[in-house]
Amino acid sequence: MCFRVRLPAAPRRLARAVSSLALLALAALLLLGCGPRLVPFTHELRVQHNLSDRDVKNLQFYVSHRVALRRELESASSQITSSHKLLLVSGKIIEEVIVEDLTPGVAVAARGGALSVSFEPGASLTFSAGPEPEPAAPAPQLSGFATPPEPFPASAGPLLAGPPGPREGAGLGGSYWLSTGPGGEVRYQGKLFSAIDDSLRAHLLIDADSLEEVVERRTVLPGVRLPGR
Repeated sequence: MCFRVRLPAAPRRLARAVSSLALLALAALLLLGCGPRLVPFTHELRVQHNLSDRDVKNLQFYVSHRVALRRELESASSQITSSHKLLLVSGKIIEEVIVEDLTPGVAVAARGGALSVSFEPGASLTFSAGPEPEPAAPAPQLSGFATPPEPFPASAGPLLAGPPGPREGAGLGGSYWLSTGPGGEVRYQGKLFSAIDDSLRAHLLIDADSLEEVVERRTVLPGVRLPGR
């Protein structure tokens, strides 16, 4: 004897909705599993795989942290790139450049322990190999007085001591960190910006799969045959 149970319309719709949600969740997990395997790109990794400057330019890079650059403009009529923003902060006109975390980029120049990585056409940021930046010493405060909040963070000192540019013959090692001047300055598109927030924590990540592909292309030899054979 066979019993057939027929669900009312509402429970059937609920069952279909639950099934659809389960399929969407499974698809999301599959997409996450197919994403790039990101690892920090270090100078030791470059030496280990004997990567030349040309090899580095064939790698897919990503930036680890959000990079925020600001500079003060003299007037709103100043020309800026269309992808940049104009802000009005404490009565000052500010040009802002944002590179979100995990934004992909490619190396357009490599020299010693420095890489110039482009995240938009016609511009690049420099990253230098070195140890992780250390927090800068807090500014001294006057006794009995609270320090007022900084209305324009781009004019404040850096939160971290950024890695200096590489020196010829100097020992290199560590990740490739966003390279800045002593006061947290970053030159971008020929203009001087201030790096704010977590910008100085930004370092380069590498797609491990693209690294394996570059190493394989470089190490697999086609062989040489005698003429006529």
